[in-house]
Amino acid sequence: MAERAFDELAELVHDDVVAVSKIQPGLVLEGRDEVVRFMQKTLPDSLYEATTSAYLPLDDERVVVEGRIRWIDEERVIRDDPVTWAMEFRDGLLVRFVPARTQVEAETILSAPTP
Repeated sequence: MAERAFDELAELVHDDVVAVSKIQPGLVLEGRDEVVRFMQKTLPDSLYEATTSAYLPLDDERVVVEGRIRWIDEERVIRDDPVTWAMEFRDGLLVRFVPARTQVEAETILSAPTP
């Protein structure tokens, strides 16, 4: 069931999407194909649950999202981490998805021009 959910991911992301992995720190993915391939390959086996607790819109295209992710790390340990995401949309599609340590850091990320 989870794998089918990720099959539709390509319809939600912009061709020029840039995403930074929370579960593989430092991994930057660029372009729809690379982002979708990574998420379809990695997330069904490692992401257990992602929940949101707050949406903080900066404008019509940029939003800071706070929540938690439950995931399985490389050592097969279940982790439950708070997370803040900086998200930007263009033409109704996700164009930037970057984890941040704080709301202020997410706002700073979103204040920079999209690469």
